[in-house]
Amino acid sequence: MNVVIANGRRIVPDQVRDLVEEKVGRLLRHCPGLDRAEVHFSEEHNPRIADRECCEVIMTGHGRTVRAHAAAPDPLVAVDLVVEKLEHQVERTKGLIVGRSHAQRRGSVRTARPRVRTV
Repeated sequence: MNVVIANGRRIVPDQVRDLVEEKVGRLLRHCPGLDRAEVHFSEEHNPRIADRECCEVIMTGHGRTVRAHAAAPDPLVAVDLVVEKLEHQVERTKGLIVGRSHAQRRGSVRTARPRVRTV
């Protein structure tokens, strides 16, 4: 599990860093095929935008890429929003990976049996 935190022009506080490593690390445990996560923080420079703190997470591994982006007035809230989005995507990706490794069924039991008519 490799979590890389990158920032734009400013320093990410240790509190945010610890929160990101904990929450994103938890997501990586749910889907063992994803082994690397890059977290990017940025800030919108337009004063009219209320949600200025942006957080983007890109998770890669097992031939898949999962990406989510969220904005909020506080970087901690932005991390929470991104993790919510990623949970859904990671569950879907895990289903795709597991579904590919299992044999596919050929038709259902109901259509495979011949129907017998009684008179």
